Amino acid sequence: MRAALERGELRRIASGWYAVPTAVPDVVEALAAGCRLTCLDALRMHGLWIPARPAAEREHLHVYRAGSRVPLPPTMIAHSPRSRSWPEPDAVASLRLALTHALRCCNGETSAILLESAMERGLLSPAEVQQILDDAPDAVRSRIGLLSSASDSGSETRVVRGLRRGGFQVEQQVYVEGVGYLDAYVGGVFLEIDGRAFHSDQDAFGRDRRRDLRAIRHGLQVLRVSYDQVWHQWPTTQQDILRTIAEVGGFGRRKVAQLAAA
Repeated sequence: MRAALERGELRRIASGWYAVPTAVPDVVEALAAGCRLTCLDALRMHGLWIPARPAAEREHLHVYRAGSRVPLPPTMIAHSPRSRSWPEPDAVASLRLALTHALRCCNGETSAILLESAMERGLLSPAEVQQILDDAPDAVRSRIGLLSSASDSGSETRVVRGLRRGGFQVEQQVYVEGVGYLDAYVGGVFLEIDGRAFHSDQDAFGRDRRRDLRAIRHGLQVLRVSYDQVWHQWPTTQQDILRTIAEVGGFGRRKVAQLAAA
């Protein structure tokens, strides 16, 4: 280890902690401050779908530490481990611990996105998610509300959650013969909801558009909502979805009924 330090292959960052040159910068920064990474920043490392964060929060790290009164750097958001000793030995909070911190830190929508993402990616079962909710305070559970195990992305969670809270009945992952699965069906309109900021896969982009054309040939009303519309223009997008349902939903319901009867 001494030789590796001398060669620059290792770097001492805190008592008992060393980093290789490729170490994740956020983890190194947290350890150097006597903390561990948690909440949204840990959950990103666990592979969950993380909502777009406000510009003012993008440079902040969510961390926790045990038994210290030393002020944290202003770029860090502290989470209490509820103990004066470390509840876990690792530099990054486990999935369950990070979710426990996140549910107390984030709003209901973000918490729902995180929990639904954990189910969608097979990291937690619905029963395990329910146990996390059962262990959370009543105020946390009430602001999260009902969850879905059918959402493919946080964008879908936001759209479906908003519609259901508006009193609409929403079906998810609806199969249409000759078209395939569509993200959601509500009030005579099918929704296709982009979960990525950018389409890096041009083949997938093309497939999506071909599916849209097949759906339209059946006379189905399909509204595709982009990531940007969901996360950067959400109030306007909500109104546009509602107007679409009001204007073409009746025609769409008749076409769905005809297709089902064929």
